Amino acid sequence: MAESVKTNASAVKRRNGVIDLLRFVFSMIIVLHHTRYLLGDDNCLFLGGSLAVEFFFIVSGYLCMNSAEKMNAKTSPSAQTAMPETGTGLGTETVGFIKKKLSGILPEFITAWIIGFIFVWAAKGLTVHEAARMFGRDFFELTLVKMSGLFIRGFDGVIWYISAMLLCMAVLYPLLRRFPNFMPRIGCPLVALFFLGYLCRNYDHPRNPTVWTGIVYKGLIRCMAELCLGVVVFLIVRRIRKYRLNRPSAVAVAIIEILMYAAVIIYMYREDPSDKDYFWIFILCVAITLTFSGLGAGSHILDGRVTSFLAKYSTALYLSHIYYAQNLLRILPQNMSRTALVTVYLICAGGTAFVVMGIAYFLRQKKRAIMSGLKKCFLA
Repeated sequence: MAESVKTNASAVKRRNGVIDLLRFVFSMIIVLHHTRYLLGDDNCLFLGGSLAVEFFFIVSGYLCMNSAEKMNAKTSPSAQTAMPETGTGLGTETVGFIKKKLSGILPEFITAWIIGFIFVWAAKGLTVHEAARMFGRDFFELTLVKMSGLFIRGFDGVIWYISAMLLCMAVLYPLLRRFPNFMPRIGCPLVALFFLGYLCRNYDHPRNPTVWTGIVYKGLIRCMAELCLGVVVFLIVRRIRKYRLNRPSAVAVAIIEILMYAAVIIYMYREDPSDKDYFWIFILCVAITLTFSGLGAGSHILDGRVTSFLAKYSTALYLSHIYYAQNLLRILPQNMSRTALVTVYLICAGGTAFVVMGIAYFLRQKKRAIMSGLKKCFLA
């Protein structure tokens, strides 16, 4: 193994084809996991599929650290130790960071929520008055702060993930900026260890995110721990990316990487949630580290428009499927076979995801015109 010329350690290519493909794979696993609402737990296609969320948290932590690292590189050492609190200070920068995250998901989320609301309205056979009451009760989900504990009602069973991620990043990102040496090397590893240890001792496994711990939801602890794991993954990747492997070693790394992901997926398919989850979270961290490092042979083969599209589609699919999983049985014949139920479910979820993508694309293209029109309507 020969050391290559050292490049900018914080630089991360715009798209990673393997990560993009895995976004789609793990989104599909979550969609199949929610067949439990249609088929029951005994016949669920991926009863352990809720562990797929860990992939997204770890990757999000990696990208959060990458953003903080880029900003740290732009500031002087004195600015890093004494961040200003006004103007372009840390608070303003954190708000900008969260706004950027929101802009990447908000059009899809709002569109999927509205479509889901209309479908639930129709599936439950609600009157206009009943639908209005449901909207008044549940529209607080649109604030994306549900995991703070303020709102306990709602019909979107997957919004917890986005809410937890945004809330935790709003805490983690400024800490990574304010303490660029301590947090990645000491703070984040300890937070990950302590939080996962707390979940393991008190709740056996990290799942069931809406369990109230007395202070915060269990999902917030899970999210923060795994975002911190993503930060640790970033540091390891930055260290090992400067090496080049010979061909046999690169092939071996690629094989190990594939086997690790396969083993995690098999575990999710075959096993119920248990304290074994923590071992497989560790395996997932190692696999993600190898993927981002690019050390495996053929690591760039999947880079391109197809995997980039699948990554964007996976977001729309994740946001669009739960309404059908939880309500299709209200309108489908009771004598339908399990295969037919799953087929209808996948067609509805997959088709809606395409519609959501299309509307979100239109909203982004017409953003300026829409904002201008709203200003003319409401501002003097």
